[in-house]
Amino acid sequence: TRIERTADLPPLQTEQQTAELVARFARYRALAAKPGDLARGRTVFNNTCGTCHAVKGQGGKIGPALDGAGVHGDESLLRNIVTPNAAMEAGYRRFRIETTDGEVHEGLLAASDAASFTLRQPNSEDRRFPRDAVRRSGFLRASVMPEGLLDAVQPAEVADLFAYLRTLGTSARP
Repeated sequence: TRIERTADLPPLQTEQQTAELVARFARYRALAAKPGDLARGRTVFNNTCGTCHAVKGQGGKIGPALDGAGVHGDESLLRNIVTPNAAMEAGYRRFRIETTDGEVHEGLLAASDAASFTLRQPNSEDRRFPRDAVRRSGFLRASVMPEGLLDAVQPAEVADLFAYLRTLGTSARP
């Protein structure tokens, strides 16, 4: 075992940013605790989460399958949704490619070999980039899951979404 220096450190938050994050968690925790409508929650999931995540083989192939997500509880789900960059599972860091013609592309690194990189992005086919057309590439300190997903969801829909998420992997099947 050896210790290596790295520049890949998480950014520090200011007191104001921390207070704002605590307030966001409190707001979403209260909404998640409300009873929600399971059918509407499934629709919210399909529209908001299903682009990247699959349940029972249906949905996107960017994030992990969420078949058992309900067993983790609301607090774990909230942490993963509200602060996806805080703790990323291996394989789900955002990968950035800058091409020789100046274009920048980000997504999930789906494949890599001596000749190319393949990026996976929501709602599109995997895209292959020949290595000789890549100026720079590398992983970012960010998850492929974007921050702020719940910000675009109506308060009642947050309750509905959590009603649905709680059923995933539990005996109460949707």
